Amino acid sequence: MDLYKGIKILAIALSLLGVLFVGLIMLDYIGQISSLLYVAYTVLAVIIAFVLFFTVKNIASDKTLLKSTLKTSGIFLLTALVCYFVLSSGEETPLRDGNMLSASGSKLVSAGLWMFYALILAATCIMMFFGIKNMKK
Repeated sequence: MDLYKGIKILAIALSLLGVLFVGLIMLDYIGQISSLLYVAYTVLAVIIAFVLFFTVKNIASDKTLLKSTLKTSGIFLLTALVCYFVLSSGEETPLRDGNMLSASGSKLVSAGLWMFYALILAATCIMMFFGIKNMKK
């Protein structure tokens, strides 16, 4: 049995199980909602596993795609490191519910905001560059 056939059988089985649980819920078996959630979590886990597997398989099989992916991932990681170690600052902050946000938690939040700003700036510059480039043609 090939991989496609196995995935197809698994999808059909999970679909039938989902239909069964929906039918049980519609017949007022309220306690079956947790079972439906387990089916949903299982389907989500299977989908994520297959997406990751085929993504890694396709990236590993193509040398130029692997090089491009590693370059892009490296730039993203470098941006994250610069935002965390250079741009962000952390200090203990009182929260509304009376708890305290630690200095490291505050630094992570600050780094996330800086990363968001940096990615917005990069996306804006790239869109403007290609917009101006395409206007010249």
